[in-house]
Amino acid sequence: MAQAKTKAKAKVTALPTMLTSFDPAKGEVVGQVRANTPQEVGAAVRGAREAAPGWAALGPEGRARALADVRHRIFERMDDLIETISTENGKPAAGALNHDVLPGLLTLRYLERLAPSALRTRTVGRFVGPLLGMRSRIEWRPFGVVGCITPWNYPLFLSFMAITPALLAGNTVVLKPSEMTPGVGERIREVLEPLPPGVATVVQGGGEVGAALVDAPCDKICFIGSGATGRKIAEAAAKHLTPVVMELGGQDATIVCGDADLDLATSGVLFGAFLNAGQTCCAIERAYVVESVADEFERRLVEKLGRVRQGARGDSRADIGPMTVPRQLDVVQRHVRDAVEKGARVLAGGPDAEIRDDGGLWFAPTVLEGRTEDMDMFREETFGPVLPIVRVKDEEEAVRRANQEGANLTASVWSRDSRKARDIASRVASGTIVVNDHAATATMSWGLWGGVGDSGYGRLHGEVGLKEFAAPVHVAQNILPRMKRLWWYPYDEATTRSIRAVAEILSAPTWRQKGSAARTLAGSALHALKNKI
Repeated sequence: MAQAKTKAKAKVTALPTMLTSFDPAKGEVVGQVRANTPQEVGAAVRGAREAAPGWAALGPEGRARALADVRHRIFERMDDLIETISTENGKPAAGALNHDVLPGLLTLRYLERLAPSALRTRTVGRFVGPLLGMRSRIEWRPFGVVGCITPWNYPLFLSFMAITPALLAGNTVVLKPSEMTPGVGERIREVLEPLPPGVATVVQGGGEVGAALVDAPCDKICFIGSGATGRKIAEAAAKHLTPVVMELGGQDATIVCGDADLDLATSGVLFGAFLNAGQTCCAIERAYVVESVADEFERRLVEKLGRVRQGARGDSRADIGPMTVPRQLDVVQRHVRDAVEKGARVLAGGPDAEIRDDGGLWFAPTVLEGRTEDMDMFREETFGPVLPIVRVKDEEEAVRRANQEGANLTASVWSRDSRKARDIASRVASGTIVVNDHAATATMSWGLWGGVGDSGYGRLHGEVGLKEFAAPVHVAQNILPRMKRLWWYPYDEATTRSIRAVAEILSAPTWRQKGSAARTLAGSALHALKNKI
């Protein structure tokens, strides 16, 4: 009887749940989406595995043509995509288009063109190989099934940042978009419909669905999200020796030099800090400003921030929307209160700023001066519309603190002197460093994207990103199939002399010594080969 009860309980827990589609600008539920069960995730991975050989057989050119149909479907559904992204993220429609739809299309278009050449089989060792009777080539082969887990802040773009290189490299994918933006997940499902069944499957759900995807197991995992979740995924994937690509965000630093163009720098830092209400993995969370220009920098920045409009998605003039997720708003509020209590000076916004009172997740864009080790924002990523400014004596102090006081997914340097800026950039520990700009490189699909240290490992975008999802295989062919090998058995004196002669040719410092070794090789090799069994 007890056993029967246990089975009944298991059936109840396996029932699907509903995900809530939430409008953070109004604080309202706007819909529901059915979540998948862990059992359905396993079925999706099995379906992807069955589809993998046929998809890989298309080759890079065929796969690129298939993904072009996905781009065309995005064209057909663009208004629906923008509306859904804007609704669930709270970002203005212009932001949904400019920072989600457009970079997703750029990623598809560029990698479609790059994949055939980047993944082409290449001959290696053209000179050395034939001397040993061998010909070698490197092939880039797909892993099989790639599981992709993506976040809510750029739900379309970051999903395509993950799945596009995986698909073009010949893998099939199972995508779990964020449970915080399930409506966008359904839109992604729709635009992937032109692909063959099983090639790109969307599964919806929370942590249990992500865990089931990792544990299916897949042949590779791509995760974009928080460091805390990333560590759990890495631990779970390690049980299966599943390789993982991780983009984990960070506390990006910017360095404003004493010779910076302050008009340019304040505009760029303003955008880099408050893009998508600061809910950006590459948002500036630390601005190190040289003391000699700090007063003017702060004055201009605050003045420009006063001209930035915070508004709901229906406002065509809105620049910044609300926060997207209630728990992230809680983090931002806690960080700001804690910083002010511990001595940070409020230059704009702050915990007592007047905000909209319409039920939305609003927080006023905030500029603080001062960031110290005892503050919560020093130890944790804020991920919201908050910019702490830290005054430094000079650029050397800025570089040191940028490297020591947080992880950089990206970083930026502002200076009129290009040589000086390049030198500073070369010493900053970061996955990407930009001179006189910030937050632009995420959309540069021709470059690469990824972090260092706590901001992650592995790379997306460009040729490096494509090859992240393909295993390099060395294929060697014997071009003298009727001849036995010098290093085969038995080992005799002639064999030893021959092999030593090769070692001396490679290591001798003079041509005379190399020539002597070559004569020894010529005299011993034929005798050694005759004796091979």
